[in-house]
Amino acid sequence: MGLSIKILGSSSKGNCGLLQTDHACFLIDAGFSKKQIQARLQAYGIALSDLSGIFITHEHQDHAIGLKALRQLPAVHFYANSNTAQAIETRYPSSLKATPWPWSVFTTGEPFFIDSLSVQPFPLPHDAAEPVGFLFRSGNESLAWATDIGHINETVAQALAQADTLVIESNHDETLLWKHPTRPTSLKERIAQGHLSNADVFSFLQHSQHAWKEIYLAHVSAECNSAEILQALFQPLAQTKGFALHIMDPLAL
Repeated sequence: MGLSIKILGSSSKGNCGLLQTDHACFLIDAGFSKKQIQARLQAYGIALSDLSGIFITHEHQDHAIGLKALRQLPAVHFYANSNTAQAIETRYPSSLKATPWPWSVFTTGEPFFIDSLSVQPFPLPHDAAEPVGFLFRSGNESLAWATDIGHINETVAQALAQADTLVIESNHDETLLWKHPTRPTSLKERIAQGHLSNADVFSFLQHSQHAWKEIYLAHVSAECNSAEILQALFQPLAQTKGFALHIMDPLAL
């Protein structure tokens, strides 16, 4: 197997991925309740007790709400930078005062190893304490996970170009976002500044010289985007560039 990814859920309602190596299972974010995560793992024959750790991108609820309950699992490490760890402890206070949070703190930008798994956290522009994406390597396989991105800068682009498989957000269709009848302008502005639009992602992939094998379009808005829009826009590009396209339909997850 080497390295594989399964998306347990990816939208504003919750984000969580299952990363598997030949020897271990990890979550990327925990944006659902413990019960929901357990049920989604069971669909792949994985139990909570099989987990070795959780990689945390940032503290927002749709990425971290399940951590407080998962904290009680034995032998599960929470991998986060110090600012994210502090933000989570502040946002999700626990009555388990005598039990420390199971942090394994990393420094953003510095790679670290968990057995044969190489993990390189890289900074993302987003409105959180210290948000990151991850570049994972195991054997000859590599995967980049990058959601909640205000814009793709050079640091982000360089990290994504080192992966064979890419999980990247394609959050919203710009027209649907700005014409949404009930969302306040302040929320629309926050989304536009903090998340990639379909056009942003399409332009990046179209102009990149890197050859990805697989691309997952994730963190898709259920109200301002759709799998049908993404399929129509990205499938011709996938055929031209030669990558397998996977669209995370928020209505189906």
